[in-house]
Order: sequence, then C-alpha cells, then structure tokens
Amino acid sequence: AMLLVSEVGLQKLGLSPEDAVEWRGWGHSTASLYEDGDPLALETTAAAAQAAYKMADVGPSTVGVAEVHDCFTLTEILMYEALGFAKKGEGAQLLREGATNIDGRIPVNTGGGLVGFGHPVGATGVKQMVEIWRQMKGRCGEYQVQNRPAWGLTANMGGDDKTAVVGLFENV
Repeated sequence: AMLLVSEVGLQKLGLSPEDAVEWRGWGHSTASLYEDGDPLALETTAAAAQAAYKMADVGPSTVGVAEVHDCFTLTEILMYEALGFAKKGEGAQLLREGATNIDGRIPVNTGGGLVGFGHPVGATGVKQMVEIWRQMKGRCGEYQVQNRPAWGLTANMGGDDKTAVVGLFENV
C-alpha cells in the first residue's frame, strides 16, 4: 500500500519525515492512438521525463535508483534512452556495461520490474513507487542497493508509449 500525506498527516500517523520520501517532480504526457512515431523512441515518455526533471530541478544523473516499464526487454532499453540515462541507440550498451545492475551506477528494476511482478495492469505504477520507497529507506533486504539513493525515479507507460507518467522522489 502507499499513502500520500502531508507533514501534518505524517504526525497524525505517528510517523516522521525519515519514514517518507518526498514526491518532488512528475510529468505526464499523451500522444494520439492513431498516429505512430519512431518505433525505436519512447517520445511520450521522454516528454514526461523532461517535465518531471524540470519540476524537481534535477537531471538524469541525479537519479540513484529507477523502476521503469519493462513489458518487453526492448522497452526497458528504450526507457533508458527516453529518461536520459543513455543517448539514443546506446541503451543496450548501458545494460551490457552493468550500469543498471543492482550494484551499477543506476540500478533499474531492482525488484524484478513489472514483468517479474506479473505485470498487474493498474497496480504497476503503485508497485513501482513502493519499490522506490523501499530502496530509498533501506528495506529491500537481500536485494538492497549498496548506498541508499538520495533520488529515485518511476516511469510507467501504456498503449505503446501513448500515455506516460514519470515521478521523481527525494529521500528525506
């Protein structure tokens, strides 16, 4: 489960800011279901990511852990590019270098991604946010990233990149 609360809400629950992450930026973008763009670019996700980065006043290099939509292997690789983790055409290289491994410079889908979770349509976005919170708070046990990230990112999309939502979270 996930709760969105204010600082007053945290106090009412008997929690402190150390128990939470702050949702610092988000972006949402849509495209026509009737027009196709470049099949090797997630342009809607890229637009949502740019909006989220702008709102949070950070860039891709700030992200310490990410949960991205990975309905297919290629989709995860294209997500790396759309989110600015790699240049266009270089997402696979990021994977080959181990940069997205749990001990890499930008761990991605540390809990197995949506495919590893059974791709529960409708629940995927919440699962991504909970996973980021767990990593940022050091609650992932055997698959915990080495250094608790200061920033986490979620990227979810639907309809072959026709709707995309990207969130940025800061560890408090």
